[in-house]
Amino acid sequence: MRKKVLLTLLIAGLVAGSAIPTNVSWAASKASLDKINRELKEIQKKKEQQKQQVKQTEQKISAVQKEQKDLQTELMQIDLRRNETQKKLDKLEVQMNETTEKAAQAQDNLDEAKERVAQRETLLKTRVKSMYERGKVSYLDVLLGSSDFGDFLTRMEGLQLILEQDTRILEDNMRDKETIEVKKKEIDHQLTVYAGMLDEAENLKAELDKQYKHSLVVKAELKKKESALEEDLEQYGQQLLAITKAESDKYAERVRAMSSSSSGYKGGKLGLPVADGQFRFSSGFGMRTDPFTGRSAGHNGVDMAAPKGTTIMAAANGVVIFAGYSNGFGNTVMIKHSSEITTLYGHIREGGIKVSVGQSVSKGQKIAEVGSTGRSTGNHVHFTVYKNDVAVNPMPYLK
Repeated sequence: MRKKVLLTLLIAGLVAGSAIPTNVSWAASKASLDKINRELKEIQKKKEQQKQQVKQTEQKISAVQKEQKDLQTELMQIDLRRNETQKKLDKLEVQMNETTEKAAQAQDNLDEAKERVAQRETLLKTRVKSMYERGKVSYLDVLLGSSDFGDFLTRMEGLQLILEQDTRILEDNMRDKETIEVKKKEIDHQLTVYAGMLDEAENLKAELDKQYKHSLVVKAELKKKESALEEDLEQYGQQLLAITKAESDKYAERVRAMSSSSSGYKGGKLGLPVADGQFRFSSGFGMRTDPFTGRSAGHNGVDMAAPKGTTIMAAANGVVIFAGYSNGFGNTVMIKHSSEITTLYGHIREGGIKVSVGQSVSKGQKIAEVGSTGRSTGNHVHFTVYKNDVAVNPMPYLK
């Protein structure tokens, strides 16, 4: 990202391409200038195509990065769902173990109940067998066979105990059999329900694991795609930088062709960008106290304070190579006067740029109006002189 920003600033700072005006009257050879203009147009066409390719690649990278971000969110959500499912599995496993223990206890109770039923049934069968072997003897026969009234009462009490015992045995058997059936159905139902829930949770976890693995594969593919696009962007950026350099060289060649005439800038004294008497120097070239930070910092030009809207003029004959917004300087115009000298005019007011890239200008011609755009504390024009692309003190050129 940092390389992209630096590259964009470099391209914007060097040259911004545009159509070449047809109403310029050149003192140099028309054939030579026409040839330069045609070559410049071709370079600018290639530059626009290359810029479009860079832009498209940046858009693709942004799209891939968005996909990666969305995928990362999806992976996080899958992770959370996997954690919840695992907790559910753990809880179900505990419940299954508890139910299994209850089932084992119920089975023991069931076995004991069955044993009791079996014993009672054996007792009843033994009694029935004994009665069968003795023949048909009714309770009345037992009572009538009493030797006296006391024996009668004893026999009657014994029969009553036998009846109560038999009744209790039958009732206990019925109750145990009912308990056995109820417990068996209850435990079977619980085991079936938990087994179904466990299967459902395990299937969900398996599906989430599958989704997570697939997402990791997609993530790796997107990362690979992003790396390839970054490599393409680096290559396209280098190509664009080369085209921009060729464009700058072609502008310099055109300036040299213009300089061969008497109207071209040949060095020496530059004109004031603001008319004498309409401004005051508010900051010089070199080290100064930065008005924003309060710390000592370098200043690569001079500041001329003037009312908003005051005319800014070209310091010498030349060609406009930049006319637009630049970070720090705000609305800015740059004019190339020769192969060595370039001037910059910054902090132009909103809508105050009056020239366009590729336009030929004359010394003293209005190119803009004073403002306070960009990193500025008040209305003024920031004026920089570049010699061989290095900022130098403008004052000796203005004297």
